[in-house]
Amino acid sequence: MKESARMFFGETCDQIGTLELYPADSPDKLMLDIVDYVRQAEEDVLIFVDIIAGSPYNMTALAIEELKGNHHVECFTGVNMPILMETLGMMKSESLAYIINHIEAIAPDTITNLRKGLDI
Repeated sequence: MKESARMFFGETCDQIGTLELYPADSPDKLMLDIVDYVRQAEEDVLIFVDIIAGSPYNMTALAIEELKGNHHVECFTGVNMPILMETLGMMKSESLAYIINHIEAIAPDTITNLRKGLDI
């Protein structure tokens, strides 16, 4: 997704950090990687994960709990390209609070049932 977004947003995508979790990886290591990443960030952090209640989601929740009080971290699950592009388009001009509210408002419109959308 980061590389696809780069076609539209170029160097802005350099501000996106990515962390992976492979089947052989320890979820606990992912949590430590999230904590390390957030601690190195100079600003608030917005994390996108794929599946609700999956390991990245759960480890992000644990990381947020560990970091609370010292770092502001937000997380959305069910990330998709429209949400990522909306976020990238606002990163330089809007506050994290505004971005969070905007994502919550548009999220239902970022997926469409093709058959219903095209009436086929």
